[in-house]
Amino acid sequence: MNEEVHVTSSYRTETSGWVIFAATMFAIVGVFNFIQGIVFLVEDTWVVLVPDSILVFDLTTWGWILLILGVVEMVVAWGVLSAQTWAQIVGIIIATVGAVLNLLSVSIYPIWGLIILVLQILVIYALAVHGDEVVPE
Repeated sequence: MNEEVHVTSSYRTETSGWVIFAATMFAIVGVFNFIQGIVFLVEDTWVVLVPDSILVFDLTTWGWILLILGVVEMVVAWGVLSAQTWAQIVGIIIATVGAVLNLLSVSIYPIWGLIILVLQILVIYALAVHGDEVVPE
């Protein structure tokens, strides 16, 4: 019997689902931030601010920040799925900064803030522990 075995240059292990989870989270958040950035730039009257809210920049500046951050997050998602080391490092940094900043909002909306904090910690875990489990094609 002459059987040919085809070996591909890409494989996924059982736990590389963590990496796919992290990349998916970055892609989703990146798209949301990108859209929110466009909304802030195009029509800032759609944004409602409560009287005691803290706004460090004007809405146009926030629009540009969110637009750029959204693009970076989408590129990081692609990089993580492509097994790029730089994407893992940038992803961990973005998720860490996001987790720390999210602690500021836990008092405003505790349940949502804790959910987002847990998701960011899971993304950090996925990239730090399982980031090398996807080999590029």
